Parts: sequence; structure tokens; C-alpha cells
Amino acid sequence: MIPPLDENGYLPPGVHRARFEEVAARFGWQSDLRRVEAESLGWLIELVRKAGAERLIINGSFVTAKPEPNDVDCLVLTGPGFPRDAAAESQLLAGLPFLEIQIVARKAFDVFVREVFSLDRDDVPKGMVEVIL
Repeated sequence: MIPPLDENGYLPPGVHRARFEEVAARFGWQSDLRRVEAESLGWLIELVRKAGAERLIINGSFVTAKPEPNDVDCLVLTGPGFPRDAAAESQLLAGLPFLEIQIVARKAFDVFVREVFSLDRDDVPKGMVEVIL
């Protein structure tokens, strides 16, 4: 479940798990830009599943109160079976519109979640969303 945003327009600190449908209902309809970002995110989720990634975290202005987010910051955790589908991996590496995608192994994933995605540019703590695959 995605909790309410705080007074800064951020999710409370931590990783909040949700299905894509909840993410899209919460963050993907308020503007044309948000709608196309959510559509790209839906494509990403399908590719991540096909490729056999273990986890997907979304972050950045998309999961805030910002009316016109710049993009959706995405963190994909590979795993022992990755890539299960080479074509899906190739599409992930090529990228998708409106998404900033980092595909990383466990150590880098943990650093991103703990140190990069958990603070804004002014070191204000904030949360992120893990899409349930």
C-alpha cells in the first residue's frame, strides 16, 4: 500500500510495496505527462518480468506531488537467472521513453536504495515504491 505524501510532497521514508495498478492509480493520471510516464512504466514492468529481474524500485519526481515529473527513476535488481529472456534484456538496455533505468546487481542496488533514492537533493528523507512483480 502506498501511504499518503508528507508536507514536502514526498512518500514517508522507506520502501513501499505496491502493484502497478495502485502506482498508476495514485501517480499516473493527473496530467498527460504522468499518463505517458505510467504507460512506459507498464512496458518496463513487462520487460523486467520477462528478463527475470528480482525487484523494481521507482523513485524520483514521479512518486511525489510534482504536477509534471521530469521522468521516472527506475532501479532494476538482476538476479542469478538474469537475463532469462535475452530480447527483453536488450530492450531494457536500449531504454524506454520517460524512464531513467539503472540495471544493477545486489551491492549497487542496496547502495541506491539506502543512500541515493532515500534522500532528495537537499538531503531531505523520502520514500520510494517497489513495484510488486
